[in-house]
Amino acid sequence: MKTVIPSDKNQATYGVIGTTEFAVFPENSDIPVPVKVDTGADGSSVWATEVNEQDGELSFILFGPSSACYTGKVFTTRSFRLAKIKNSFGDDEFRYRVKLALVIAGKKYRASFTLANRANNRFPVLIGKRFLRNRFLVDVSLHNVNTPVIPSQNSVILLTSRNDEATTNLAKDMNSSDGATIELCHYQDLTYEITAEGKPRILLPSGEDIAAHPLVYFKAYRRYPDHAVAIAKYLQYRHVRFIDYEVGNALSSTKLSEMFMLAIGGVLVPPTCLNMDGFSSVSYEQLASKFGPEIVLKDPASDRGKNNYVVSNAVEFANAVKRLEHIQTILVQKFIPNNGFYRVLCFGDEIAQVVHRTTSSHKNALKRHLNKPYGSTNATLIPVESANAEMISLALKAALTMGRNIAGVDLIQDTNTGIWYIIEVNYNPEMLGGIDAKAKQQALSKYLTREGASQ
Repeated sequence: MKTVIPSDKNQATYGVIGTTEFAVFPENSDIPVPVKVDTGADGSSVWATEVNEQDGELSFILFGPSSACYTGKVFTTRSFRLAKIKNSFGDDEFRYRVKLALVIAGKKYRASFTLANRANNRFPVLIGKRFLRNRFLVDVSLHNVNTPVIPSQNSVILLTSRNDEATTNLAKDMNSSDGATIELCHYQDLTYEITAEGKPRILLPSGEDIAAHPLVYFKAYRRYPDHAVAIAKYLQYRHVRFIDYEVGNALSSTKLSEMFMLAIGGVLVPPTCLNMDGFSSVSYEQLASKFGPEIVLKDPASDRGKNNYVVSNAVEFANAVKRLEHIQTILVQKFIPNNGFYRVLCFGDEIAQVVHRTTSSHKNALKRHLNKPYGSTNATLIPVESANAEMISLALKAALTMGRNIAGVDLIQDTNTGIWYIIEVNYNPEMLGGIDAKAKQQALSKYLTREGASQ
């Protein structure tokens, strides 16, 4: 850590930090958390969720499910107070103030933080001048002075769908000016995956995480709009800046970004990866070693079982790949053994209907995993009050994560482990037909009427 001796010899030696740093909250985890150092702010604040006070005890969780720093650990304390602060708009606001352990620049401190909603801030933590006083000098020209080496912290990713000489020359010309370090990358060269533990990752061709870079520039994304959304959501999750911001506000339009958004929100989905080269660089055996012998291959933009296949050997794999040869992007997922799937119809925080579809035979062996025969002959209506509580909770969380007030959430339970997985969150669930359609329509009418009256 750099040090500076102030001119006043009676003052202590100060450390030097930049306007951004990484810190660790050791009581929460050892995950480095990006921090904004703001000499214009008096106090410090940290993103907190599930903040509740009851019987003189305050409980809260650091960060939110959409942050890579989130662990879900619940903090409880009786040592807190309510502080009146001015928010970024200059308005008075009351927040809880607590003391937390903080490690920054190699030293551990006990610091005072207000609990704030920083979900829309790039930095989940802000450190103000009360903490800095008599500890640090801030060099506004520096960033991450005390951070362990980040391999590519000075390299900017230029992301494009074009793979032509003009784009390559653009990156070269930019690299030759002002000492810039620009790394050209294409959507189709990235590795998109969700691990068995439910963690999302997007890797560069080098194997390095795209989030290891300080900035990603979406040079073009019209050809791969949903890939761009998945990447932007991942960068937000990892607190990495990107340009232009509109990409992060775009709608999820296929199962690709949907799977990533669910995983980012802490909702378990089947282990997933993406293929964009027609499987020319990967074999069934390689995928089977990663996902197990049964693998699902599907077009993320299709629904109702179209372009959706399950394979369990090299012959079936080749057959499915041939059927998908017209599809540019293919979602590859581990097959989860199950006894059929559940459709949970969510209206806000209420459950309107639960339907179980048992496993059923299919004349096409590649579609034996799809359990939606014509006429809903395998569908059973489950009373909401007797439905599995864990399943209901997960369905509501999935709909909330996707920001879908009206949603049909499809879930399966692993018959070997009992673990629940989300298969899909339908933004436009079937209302005209299906089992007990009239009851669904009445429930929807009541929900919309109630929501309209509450405005």
